[in-house]
Amino acid sequence: MAWLSGGGKVSAFARNCAYLMLCVGTAVLPACARVIAWPSFEPDQDFVRRHIAAMETKPFDGVVLQARIPGAGGVSRPFTWSVLERRYGDEDFRSFVDTVRQVPFRRFGHNFLRINLNATDRPFDMFDDEPWDILIANFAMAARAAREAGLRGLMVDPEAYAEAEPGTEIPRFNVFDFRLRRTTEEFPAYRWQAFRRGQSVGRAAVSAYPGVTLILAFGPSATCLGRGPLPERLYSLLGAFVDGLLAGVGGRATVVDGFELSYPYRSCDRFQSAYANLRGPCRDLSLDPAKYDRWLEIGFGLWLDYDSLRTCQDPQVAGHPCRWYDPSLYPPEEGFLVDPEQFARAVAFASGVSDGYVWIYTTEPKWWTEEHPLGENLPDAYVRALQRGRDAMNLSCPRPANPPPSHSIPASDR
Repeated sequence: MAWLSGGGKVSAFARNCAYLMLCVGTAVLPACARVIAWPSFEPDQDFVRRHIAAMETKPFDGVVLQARIPGAGGVSRPFTWSVLERRYGDEDFRSFVDTVRQVPFRRFGHNFLRINLNATDRPFDMFDDEPWDILIANFAMAARAAREAGLRGLMVDPEAYAEAEPGTEIPRFNVFDFRLRRTTEEFPAYRWQAFRRGQSVGRAAVSAYPGVTLILAFGPSATCLGRGPLPERLYSLLGAFVDGLLAGVGGRATVVDGFELSYPYRSCDRFQSAYANLRGPCRDLSLDPAKYDRWLEIGFGLWLDYDSLRTCQDPQVAGHPCRWYDPSLYPPEEGFLVDPEQFARAVAFASGVSDGYVWIYTTEPKWWTEEHPLGENLPDAYVRALQRGRDAMNLSCPRPANPPPSHSIPASDR
């Protein structure tokens, strides 16, 4: 595929023509995917204010931000990890809104404020009214802050980050895990309660920000592709929650399953298979298939330095910063995952299959830091690879036309 090779650079004229063909002729061709940076180090409002010129040298359409808000003793804290602490108001977000509004964005037009949905330090159940009232109010507040700051919307993270129960890999707290229920209600009642909670969140979001974009790191995909009987899956209630979210926004927002499960995908067929499963068998699990079909978009997440956390924590891997880009540090069957050319192909393939958004997660490589605004532990080959993948706007990896039969759904680690 010469269009991805370093020697087969696409001319600016060809890129512009391809862009017009894709974005103007949407009746025939796939929509132009927006590529978003979601680094493990999420820049806050002050970092963006200081470094936006350097940040926009990278070939992204936007970035996931964290809001720093007032905390106890006058010390600011990240809103992302404080969502269930208390209700927040306009004054809590005033610094964030005022600062971001003054940032001279040029290239980054699709920026998102991150919000978490799960508790890390306390039980949280679908039938617990008080924490849900707080979460819904803060979700609306975050949406309003995003609108006032000129952001595209919210990056919604439903992951359970609580420590695992002793002797298991199951997080202690996870509102989307039916096995952790705190009432005697059965699974069907919990699914419909999850639907109602999602519906309330959706209504609150569009009331505060009509037209908001809500990208979930993962959504119905985590329910559908989980292992075991449905009630025993890690995110068994998340699909119903998103069904309610779709009902609540009523077509007045863009809702995206960001499909984090595609982190290691590097081949066209894997993106196509995932898309087909989400449009076919996974849709069949929905409590409202018509709204699922009409209003749920599908995106993809890619992890540039996939599984480098495990590799770089190995005491036998010497050196700092970690040489995450060295394929010899990985098992033989995984070395290709950090190949720049494979990453370029993945960006192109994901963009071709996605309904609109692709996001890039990173841990060891830094697109920008305070000390190194132009990047740290990030070989330039990967920046060029990202640009090549975007230039390709791949037409050879189209979205699948027909969903597969239900029995073809592969299980995931979730």
